[in-house]
Amino acid sequence: MPDALSVTCERRYQAPPERVFRALTEPASMRRWWSPDPDVAVDVLAWEPSVGGRWRFAYRFPDGGIIHVRGVFRRVEPDRSLEFTWSWEPPDVHAGIETVVTIDLAPLDTGTHLRVHHVGFPDEPSRDRHDAGWSATLERLNETLT
Repeated sequence: MPDALSVTCERRYQAPPERVFRALTEPASMRRWWSPDPDVAVDVLAWEPSVGGRWRFAYRFPDGGIIHVRGVFRRVEPDRSLEFTWSWEPPDVHAGIETVVTIDLAPLDTGTHLRVHHVGFPDEPSRDRHDAGWSATLERLNETLT
């Protein structure tokens, strides 16, 4: 039975895995889509996609608010998979709680199947917020790829 406090989102993209992986790992591309809302900008402050490498984003809201999230890469398999920790920073109510994101890519005849699995949420509201966030973010990735 799947963990009730996890999120799984799957999408099919009309782009080869190599192109999708580049969109997942090149900061210039990530700035265009790695946010659930086009009005919320993402600054890629650190992005070292190698095992043990660190990453950190700043999400800037229209009202001037900024929230940071960070983590460490656990697995990097070019064109196939990324796994990294995810931890919000204060003032987020869940600051310091570490969750884990796994993104898997599989080739299809006409593109790529992408699966995000995010585990370890402390409660249902946090899980639900991330479920909505990943769904919207992956739709924005589709817009970037097409």
